[in-house]
Amino acid sequence: MNRKFPGACYLHGERAALADPLFVLLSSKAAVVRKLLGFGILLLGIAAAHADSAPAGNPFLKYANPYGAVAAVHTIFEVEPGKSVRVAVYDSDAAFLENALAKLEAPLDASGLALVPLGDLAPGEYAFAAYLDENGDGKLNRGKILGRPKEPVAFSNGAKAKLRKPHFDEAKVAIAPGQVIVITLED
Repeated sequence: MNRKFPGACYLHGERAALADPLFVLLSSKAAVVRKLLGFGILLLGIAAAHADSAPAGNPFLKYANPYGAVAAVHTIFEVEPGKSVRVAVYDSDAAFLENALAKLEAPLDASGLALVPLGDLAPGEYAFAAYLDENGDGKLNRGKILGRPKEPVAFSNGAKAKLRKPHFDEAKVAIAPGQVIVITLED
């Protein structure tokens, strides 16, 4: 028996009135409602966390051109605006990194982005190689030992040059009018 609530006792941490069945009914409904609300809040929290971690849409789609594809080459490091980004386009495994179908150029803007219109490329599969011409000499500068590039280089489809040059199949992407090919230059 409890002194504060005559006729009531505590069972498992909840107040239950022995003499009042309506109180017992209401307290059990309240417990169910509290549990449902708690569960709902938990679900909302999980959904909010998922929304924050879900991949955002492609921010480069705003540069799409309905009449032709565009290469958006961006840097993830600080770079002086106005420097040139050069892009080579390849259409086959045999030509990849040897005989470019087209060589294009565009300046970097203040945000480190260069938009390179891909002109009249027919829809199909192509591989792209881009580099930042840091010294403005119009060519990719290489080291004397092993011929590794001294300037930032990147390939389409996220292909990386590790102990060997990437292959055409690793760098190829299908292009069509209105598509934006994103190439990220890392220092």
